[in-house]
Amino acid sequence: MPVETDIRNSEPVAVWSALSVATAGLAHLEGTPPLPCQDAVGAVASSRPVLVVADGAGSSPASDLGARFLVAAMLRLADTLEAQLAWLLDGRVAPSPEALHQFAELLARHAQGSLVDRAAEQSRPARDLRCTLLLALVGRERLLWLKVGDGEIVLERAVPSDAQEGGEPGLLPHLSTLGERGKGEFANQTIFVDERLVFAQVQYGCEPMAALTGIALMSDGAAEKLVSLDGEQVSGQLSLWLDDLRQGRLRQRDLVRCFYSEGFCRGTGGDDRSIALLARGLDEVGTP
Repeated sequence: MPVETDIRNSEPVAVWSALSVATAGLAHLEGTPPLPCQDAVGAVASSRPVLVVADGAGSSPASDLGARFLVAAMLRLADTLEAQLAWLLDGRVAPSPEALHQFAELLARHAQGSLVDRAAEQSRPARDLRCTLLLALVGRERLLWLKVGDGEIVLERAVPSDAQEGGEPGLLPHLSTLGERGKGEFANQTIFVDERLVFAQVQYGCEPMAALTGIALMSDGAAEKLVSLDGEQVSGQLSLWLDDLRQGRLRQRDLVRCFYSEGFCRGTGGDDRSIALLARGLDEVGTP
């Protein structure tokens, strides 16, 4: 895996690869009339890698527009706040819990305000555009994540493996989830970005970049087949995709074909499926 040099401090920076896709679920495609995909995704693999996933509420008539708008708004905000992100995520000294809380609240308020303003521009109630939100911001030292509602955030870390038959010890991928399941008070309910969102409903946190080789954000439609209900088990398919991505072999069409495959659709509700991926080489775990 190649590395780039940050001209500000002449330290190597790992090169990330990104890919994202949102597909309409079979229940939407086969409806009368058919419904558009209400998921939206964004993935940037630049000096400041960013992943965003938004899943529009099925009961909201313009949630597909809200999801697309919110993804664009959060990507734009990340670019605008680069100086603050550099201070929070790139420095050797970790930010205080208070500073992290304030920044996470800023992100959540921007998401809420952007959606409310967009609804007002269209003379709609904000409820018409409501959607969930998953966000990951990658730094040299830390990863900042934020979650409103359901869906899953999965991290892949390289962990040491035992040597086989006298060979050298190696590294194996280990997958884990972040945050709670994000469901609402009742079954089949969740929390959304809308005018009623309060910060107490927002999940967020920081994770060290050490040994981190992959990140996946996915809507609940994709997570239905990739993550167990309790979040304790994650399908190894994610590591296969991340490995193909870091090797330059994964394309959007590969993800689309999998999402529409019989095995992936069997036993599901036919919801929209979206995923955003970031990956770097297992041999780059020492590079923040």
